[in-house]
Amino acid sequence: MKTDKSIKNICIAAVKRKTIQPFDYTYTKFFDEGYSELVLNVNNLNMGELPIAETYIDNTNWSLITTRRILSNINGEIGEINPNEINSMKWSGFKHSQSKQTTFGEMKLHDGNIFYVHIEVGRASMIIISAINTLVGQIKFN
Repeated sequence: MKTDKSIKNICIAAVKRKTIQPFDYTYTKFFDEGYSELVLNVNNLNMGELPIAETYIDNTNWSLITTRRILSNINGEIGEINPNEINSMKWSGFKHSQSKQTTFGEMKLHDGNIFYVHIEVGRASMIIISAINTLVGQIKFN
């Protein structure tokens, strides 16, 4: 069974391979070192759980990818899923858009429900997309 540190390292390596540098995007970042204000404020990471990436728009709109969960706050309503609940993913509207800076990624769960995460459009989108795609692969084969 892979450790949280191993899962995080694999996800961060995938993000770095698939995201164009420099990695200084407006809303989205990944955590090869340290934590963010969001991670510190959410403060409900389980023992050993590590943050991988986030899209932080404001206090009521953000998404956080960890080594064990995907959390999303949409207009103040926080939800979370375990990556092994995901049946399929749909990434659309993330190409560079001049009309909006963020969009939503959509995950269809095994129970038929849909779970949404915030994605910054343009090059930054690859951080969240790669983090989730890689995390799901690591969890399913762990």
